[in-house]
Amino acid sequence: MLIIDVRTPEEFAQGHLKGAILIEYQNILQEIFKHVSSKDQEIGLYCAAGVRSGFATYALEQQGFSNATNLGGYHDILYHHPELANS
Repeated sequence: MLIIDVRTPEEFAQGHLKGAILIEYQNILQEIFKHVSSKDQEIGLYCAAGVRSGFATYALEQQGFSNATNLGGYHDILYHHPELANS
């Protein structure tokens, strides 16, 4: 699964999930094809609270991406899966 952090570069620099790439939510449609070759690829998106990743997930779904999932908020993910911290 491709993990995309849709927060700002400043937020990303303060901490992100292991293996995550940064694409700010408002740029998701312009930049997604730099990282995927198929609209069927599994994509997980997250932000601070799940709102921006929700917008990005919706935008991808509207363009035919069939496996885009809003993972929610960064700190919530780390709370349940501390092993995903990029240390």
